[in-house]
This record gives sequence, C-alpha cells and structure tokens, in this order.
Amino acid sequence: MHRLADELAHIKDLLRNHPQGMSVTEIASALGRNKHSTGRYLDILHASGHVDLRTFGMAKVFTLSSRVPLSALLSYTTDLVLVLDRDMRIIQGNDPFFHMLEINATDSLQKRINQINPPNPANGIFLKNLAGILSSQQESFEIIREGSETRFFRGKVIPTVFEDGSSADTIILEDVTVEKEALNALQESEKFFRSVSDHLSDGLIVSEIKSGEKKVIFYNQRLCEITGYSADEIHNLRPENLAIPEEKERFEKALREAEHNKGSMKEIRFWAKRKDGESIYLSIRVKLVPFGDVIRGYILITDMTRWKEQEEAQLLQATLIQRLITNFPHPIFILREDGVFFIANSAFCELIQSDPDSVIGKHAQQVMSPDIAREFLLRNDELIHQNAVSHIHVVTRFFRPDGTIGPVIIEKSPVSAGDNTPTYIFGVVITEELCPHKNM
Repeated sequence: MHRLADELAHIKDLLRNHPQGMSVTEIASALGRNKHSTGRYLDILHASGHVDLRTFGMAKVFTLSSRVPLSALLSYTTDLVLVLDRDMRIIQGNDPFFHMLEINATDSLQKRINQINPPNPANGIFLKNLAGILSSQQESFEIIREGSETRFFRGKVIPTVFEDGSSADTIILEDVTVEKEALNALQESEKFFRSVSDHLSDGLIVSEIKSGEKKVIFYNQRLCEITGYSADEIHNLRPENLAIPEEKERFEKALREAEHNKGSMKEIRFWAKRKDGESIYLSIRVKLVPFGDVIRGYILITDMTRWKEQEEAQLLQATLIQRLITNFPHPIFILREDGVFFIANSAFCELIQSDPDSVIGKHAQQVMSPDIAREFLLRNDELIHQNAVSHIHVVTRFFRPDGTIGPVIIEKSPVSAGDNTPTYIFGVVITEELCPHKNM
C-alpha cells in the first residue's frame, strides 16, 4: 500500500513540474516502470480527480488537476449549491440553499431530498420537482419555486469526484428571477406594442442598417393591408421599390436626405403601386436613429389615396368655378361675413372702376364710397343669421355699366362649406338693362 501511495505521489510530483502535461510513455520512462503499470496508476489518479486527461489525436496527455476545495465554493457563492451522492442523499449544501428552503442543514444531511419535509409546502413541491429533474439526468434545466414569492432558477449538474475516489453530483441553482421578470415584462411590452401597432390606421415598419445591409425587424399587419404584400414578402420589401418609376428617384433622394440628417423626421408623398398593380398615394415619414453599431429606421406609411383623390377633385372644382366666375358676363362677388371681398370677377371690378388686386381682401368701404357701401351691404346679416333665407333681391343705388350710379338689382345668396364653417355672401349684380325697376 505504501509503495502504491509513493508511486502515485511521485507521478503527481512529475506532473507538477511539467504543467504542459506528459504522455504515458514519458511518465513510465521517468518512473522506470512499464507503460502497463503506469497506465494503472494514472487511471487511479484520474478516477479520484487528481489528474486531468486530454487527447491529442492518438496521444493521451495527463496534467495535474487544479482543484478548489468545494467548501470554499459553498462559502462564497450566492448561488444555491447542493451536493448529492448517487442515491440523491444530501452530502453538502450552502447557507443560501438551506435558508430558502427554511430547513436546518444538520437535520438534512445524509437524507434523500424527497424525504425532506420543509414547513412551507411550496418548498416541498420545489424539492419534489428538483428530484424529478435530477432523476432524468439533465445536465442543465430551469425550475420554479412557487408560493407567495415566485422565484426562478437556472440549474446545472456537475459530476464531482472526491479525494477517496467516490463520485457525486453538485447542483448549482442560479437565481434568475430578476432576469425572468424583466424578460416577461419585455414580452408583455412587445405584445402590447404589437397589439397597438396592429390597430394603427398606418403601416409601420422598423428596419436596421448595418455595414450597408438592410433588414426588416418589425412590421404591423396594416402594412400588409396597404401594400398588398404578404408577411414573408415584407421582409424583402424595400420602401423605395413601392414608388412608381417616375417617383423612385425623388423618393431615393428623400432617403439620402434622411441619412444625412439622422434623428430628424423626413416626409415624402408619392404615387405607388400595390402588389396587385392598383395605384395608391402614400405618405411616408422616415426617421433614422443611430442605435449602437447599427442605424435603426422607423418608417410610417399612410394610405392617402382617398384624400388625394378628393384634393384633386376639389382642385378641379375650384379651377372650374374660378374660370366660370372669371368668364361670367355679369358682375359677381363673394363677401365674407365681415364685409371683406373674398372673390370678385373682372366684370365686377370693371363696374366699380377698380382692379382685382385692389378689391380682393378689402372691405367694401375701402373700395367704394361709404354711402354706396352701406347700401351694398344691406340685408347681409339677414342671410347670415337666418338659415331659412335661401336668397334675396336687393334694389339699391350702385354702379351701372354707363358709369353712372343708379338703381340696380343685386341678387344675394348665403354660401357655406358645411356645419360650423363660415358663411359667405354670393352676389350677382343685375345691370340696369335687366332691372324691372328702371322706370320707377
């Protein structure tokens, strides 16, 4: 026995002086022993955890184990540590473990973990679940301690060899409650954000640009509805490719400007094509924000097709009305409620011997004498404040085509764009030739 102990101690001294490691042949030569007996000594040292074995191709190299006493680890770590033998009896444990389970360490040693009955039922369930996990021989796992204060643990099983060659398992439980709660909060936040974004009337897409490469990291369902592209196609969709050919250059220019002015919002409106070929008018607002080593792009896409069609229809209508008023042979005017001219056609301006620039935006008293202006504005309040009145005829002294001032008929009607909008007075001056009162 003494000879075996001496041989083992000699091998350990050799390896201590050769930290890079030695092969069986090198150790046998140094001992003056054959490889067979040297191999038996190394097997004993390896099984007891005194040496480590590394393989390089066909060669086996042994090094001295660098070991830290388990008791030291138990004292300094904040993780929960439990050492179990092959029969799942508790050999050692640290204070955090026994404190969480509310059990006495002395009373628990040499007992199987499924035989321990903590005063708190939640801890008993925890030990039962832990025993089931260990029986399944998982090397890593996650486990929850339920109860008034739920705690999450990430576990790891480490095979352990003691000085006497006996083996055990060291279970290290890392408390990841804060991490789990943060992850759950993040997932809830993402779920809430997804819910909100999917109910937006606008399409939302978030992309990342790194080393010139762009990728989509988030989009909402509304984006698919607006563009007609599927969820899988959105990942490969580049916003500039939505623009029709004649708009693409202008859109790409806006993107370049956004890249040069990171952090500021850039908006561009353009005609685009859905996947099915239908024309749509889009408003795209882009904001590029540096985020670590990447640039994150936030793109909000609004379908403004109906608004654009209404705008073009209103513009066409306004153009037609303007041409109609301009070319209408009779003097026409539109007054605001306060008596200021909003529109006056050429025939009206000629009648009062003025030009449009001197009339539009001016009060009636600024473009004609006070007494004529006073009669010109007669009954306007009646049209503005009495909704039942659709139009009136006013006979008043006013300018006539021959340059004189005399009785003429002015037909007035209230005009409004809708509820809660200003009321205007639309008027037509009927000249003396059409006035039935010229002989009165």
